Amino acid sequence: MSLRRKIILAITFSLMSCLGCYLILSKIFTNLENQLYEKSRIEALTGARAMSEIMYFMIKNNMIGKEAIFDTNYIEIPGTNPKKYHTRYDLIFDRWIQDVEDQFLLDEDVEFAVLMDKNGYVPTHNKKYSLPQTNNYARDVIYSRSKRNFYAYEGIKKILSYNGDSAVRELYNRDTGETLWNIAAPVRLYGQQWGSFIIGINLNRTETIKNQMLVLIIITMSVILVLTNLVILALIPRRFIPKILTGDGRKE
Repeated sequence: MSLRRKIILAITFSLMSCLGCYLILSKIFTNLENQLYEKSRIEALTGARAMSEIMYFMIKNNMIGKEAIFDTNYIEIPGTNPKKYHTRYDLIFDRWIQDVEDQFLLDEDVEFAVLMDKNGYVPTHNKKYSLPQTNNYARDVIYSRSKRNFYAYEGIKKILSYNGDSAVRELYNRDTGETLWNIAAPVRLYGQQWGSFIIGINLNRTETIKNQMLVLIIITMSVILVLTNLVILALIPRRFIPKILTGDGRKE
């Protein structure tokens, strides 16, 4: 085999190795992302079922009436900013569903897990996001999110319009400045869609893994290219190496 063909073969092998490395690591990341979605989808379906069962239980045991649990007469709570609202059922939900919602936060990828009605109203948020307002808007928008309406956000509208039997995923630009995945499953009561149970997935860990893989790809490709150059130098007869290194054919 001629020297030229050996060098071309070495370069081709190097490029194919780099491409293969990139494709393999990209596939690994895609699989991790799919696993995260599947895990969150199951959590959303589980939460939706739990919320339905709790509401049925409350009605069956005369803790609240069927009509009251479908209340959409949102009464503004005076002096709140962002605005908050009471309904006929929100206070009893505080006692019965908050602890259940908070169980989903044991998953380190879950930023929040809430029951939301069909109009975007959250009667009861997670405990850590249900602190009293302090008139410090920057703080309250993060830590005092219970009893607010979030329908104005595009990532919420699309979630609430889904009425299938599985779960749906939408990118959500939260008003706290974060970008999350919203993964939600419909919550049904007496054959009607009451709302959705939403799992908010923090993408920080996913982005960290992605960045680590990018660094790994760069390092691996660099190693392949260095080895390729060494192989090429090993293939070239020694009498040609000084000419190649100096570029003018003179020995040093």
